[in-house]
Amino acid sequence: MAEAAPAGSLSSALDPRTRFAVVHDIDGPRVRWGLVWFVVTVAAAGVSRTLLAGVMAVAAGLAADQVVRLRHADVAAATGGRVGGLLSDPRRLPAMIAAGALPLAAAAGTDTLAAALPAVVVVVLVQRLCTADAQLANARAVADASLAVLTSVGLGLAGAGPVLAHGFGAQVAVVVLVLVCAYDAGDFLIGSGSSTVWEGPAAGVAAVGVATFAFSVVPLAPLDAGAAYAVGALTAVLAPLGPPVGSLLVGSGRRPARHLRRLDSLLVLGPLVPYAVALIL
Repeated sequence: MAEAAPAGSLSSALDPRTRFAVVHDIDGPRVRWGLVWFVVTVAAAGVSRTLLAGVMAVAAGLAADQVVRLRHADVAAATGGRVGGLLSDPRRLPAMIAAGALPLAAAAGTDTLAAALPAVVVVVLVQRLCTADAQLANARAVADASLAVLTSVGLGLAGAGPVLAHGFGAQVAVVVLVLVCAYDAGDFLIGSGSSTVWEGPAAGVAAVGVATFAFSVVPLAPLDAGAAYAVGALTAVLAPLGPPVGSLLVGSGRRPARHLRRLDSLLVLGPLVPYAVALIL
């Protein structure tokens, strides 16, 4: 969830040799913003499921809008157009609302989320096809609409994961969020000064291991020591997959996308963690 450094041109972003591992940007108060995100999400989880859903909805909406805006900037650079504002561009606001709707639906339960998911897919897909740029070929318009759906659904489910986990108890959501933030902290602190792509994720996994051990020593009910290790192992395996997926959405790991990087470690882990917790418990 750390911000990536700037990307190159459109052609380099679409080059198959593009680096999808995140290149961390160390300029600015990155550590402080990471701490703020950690405190806000964990505190929201401790207060109520609804508050956590609101925080995740805002984060997912901002991340979805950022991905759509960056992709539109690519098209604008190639066609000579420009990216409109959030309210004036009919393509940005629906994706933002759709992504934010899924964590809110998750606060009402899995049935509500299951009902909201196909509605989000249909609304975003139809809306994007109806407002496609006239300069885009039909195949490109379909690809653009598909990317908007993947972005809205993927980021919405990433934010919905901890909200669904909260249904098993506030402590479960707190454990999940602490483990994810531990991964992000280790990845950023080591990865930002590393010349290899594996040292940051390896440090993140090590940080997850330390946090998992802490939760096994002082377990938070309903997670006992064994359940804490199971959730920790799942986080260690799936959290490193999220940032490259986020880079794929925006085109490159070098591209600055601070809102996306708040949720990227949950892109793969988030949709699976509530079901894993259900099996564990």
